[in-house]
Amino acid sequence: MPGRYRFSMPSSRDHSDPWFRLGSIDVTTTVIVAFLCVLSFFVYAADKTLLYTLYLIPSENSVTGSVKGGQIWRLVTWPIANQPDIFVVLSVAIFWYLGSRIEAQLGRVKYLWLITLITLLPALIAVGLDVETSGIRTLEIAIFVVFVCENPKMPFFFGIPAWILAVVIVGIDVLQLLGDRQSEVLVVYVASIITAVWTARSMGMINDFQWLPQIKLPGRSRATSSSGNKKRKIVRTSGGSSPVVVDGPWPTTPVYRPMQDQAEVDKILDKIALVGMDGLTSDEKKRLNDASKRLRKGGN
Repeated sequence: MPGRYRFSMPSSRDHSDPWFRLGSIDVTTTVIVAFLCVLSFFVYAADKTLLYTLYLIPSENSVTGSVKGGQIWRLVTWPIANQPDIFVVLSVAIFWYLGSRIEAQLGRVKYLWLITLITLLPALIAVGLDVETSGIRTLEIAIFVVFVCENPKMPFFFGIPAWILAVVIVGIDVLQLLGDRQSEVLVVYVASIITAVWTARSMGMINDFQWLPQIKLPGRSRATSSSGNKKRKIVRTSGGSSPVVVDGPWPTTPVYRPMQDQAEVDKILDKIALVGMDGLTSDEKKRLNDASKRLRKGGN
């Protein structure tokens, strides 16, 4: 019990590691956002006027303030401002479940950028259109669509393919917004989905969308000087002469070469981890079996 909630940093700094740990809990971006959403329920119960300070309110408002009035934090705090509601609870749960898997695939830094862009860019559009918004729903739908685009055939409820479920859910939202004549809100809604999909595509996900160009995102250059990496070793020649220093590189053990369809195999293995072997289609099982045979033969 004494160390159950002890703060610690990961022993390694792999891209899939959490930001830190509290006891046995991995604290990731997804966990932080979900926790803040749940915390907002209690803030609302204690004093709902405090929660209003987090809403995205573009124009001047003498009661609550606004983005144009200088409260720029509203551009990023609006998703975590949620009123207690069973459907909001479901949205938080879906965001946590799917977001955790996307974060594990992208890594903590890329995923943080993904969440930041999904939050900030639609917020700027909302300010331009003078649209007020709040709540995790928009962010949850964007993450849901990214997950579906990455796993379009994954079976969900009653074996329904993920892409069909996404079309139904997004389609209902669009029809409702059209019926309510909330065209500005619809623009923000669509912008969040486009931002999410395009960013995820640019980060290496959704490889099936070859028609969608990847945007060059900022990153650290891994290029190094060849002279700086040059290694040397001492070779002792025959005849008892003095040792000779020989510049590398030198022959090494064979380097592992992944199969040409390694990315596709990894994707199938990730799906098995989520839904088990029974969740695979017959075509996916065949591709996995063929890849296993080629691996045993040691060839591509």
